[in-house]
Amino acid sequence: MTRTSKQAMRRGISPVIATVILTSIMLTIVAVALYYSTSLIDLNRQTMEYEYAKAQLTYVATALDQIAFGTGGSRYVRFSLTSTGISVLNTGKVVVKAWINGTWMEVYRGDLVQIQVCGGPLVTTVPRLLFPETGDLQTELNKAMVTSGEPIAVVYENFTGRACAFLVPRLRAFYSSQISIPAGSGVKKYNYIVLHIVQIKKGNLGGSGTIPLVFRNIQLNVTEYKSWDYCTGFQVSGMKGGTPLLQCPPADGGSVLVVKIATILVSSS
Repeated sequence: MTRTSKQAMRRGISPVIATVILTSIMLTIVAVALYYSTSLIDLNRQTMEYEYAKAQLTYVATALDQIAFGTGGSRYVRFSLTSTGISVLNTGKVVVKAWINGTWMEVYRGDLVQIQVCGGPLVTTVPRLLFPETGDLQTELNKAMVTSGEPIAVVYENFTGRACAFLVPRLRAFYSSQISIPAGSGVKKYNYIVLHIVQIKKGNLGGSGTIPLVFRNIQLNVTEYKSWDYCTGFQVSGMKGGTPLLQCPPADGGSVLVVKIATILVSSS
């Protein structure tokens, strides 16, 4: 081996080439770190916005009774639309019939509307009941009609291409009271049964960033149906689930079914 070859082997890689290689390695490491850190930050932001949206939707479910059948008026919540999306969906028609004077009589026909909030593309979830806080998801979803003391809306989440939470209104029927009314020389007892129906109507929805979503009671209709039967039953079509069996005391005068239909307008103004 010549002296020139031995000297070249001793010199090794040029400092310039070594600097270029080390710089390229460092830039690659920094690029990978930035990519993963950016994705992690975006995931955390989308998750926080989705969790906040779910909490707001749950608040609406708890306030829906007061808006519809309590103090009335309106309530509003704020949603961030940076990564989440809000939809008011018409999912079909619902028909309610009640047993009145020995036959099934239609007492309500309307749209079945639910509110949907979906998170960003990086958010995931599993089927889970959000409201009421206690109970089983499938059990609550299989209740087309609930009784007194149960919330009139159920909120749950599921993954349907995106992580989404749903507010689904239900019907509520319950025995209210028995009233004695003078009749001739005596009195007759009447059972009063109440049916609550929340009818959600879509208003103007629009905006960007953080928008208010207003739930406003715009109308309350009350209708009475008198029957010689001392109690009544219900049939519901267009909704998944069954109806409860009402327990009423004997009443020689019959019963009065009071149907209350509250129309709730959902809008961003």
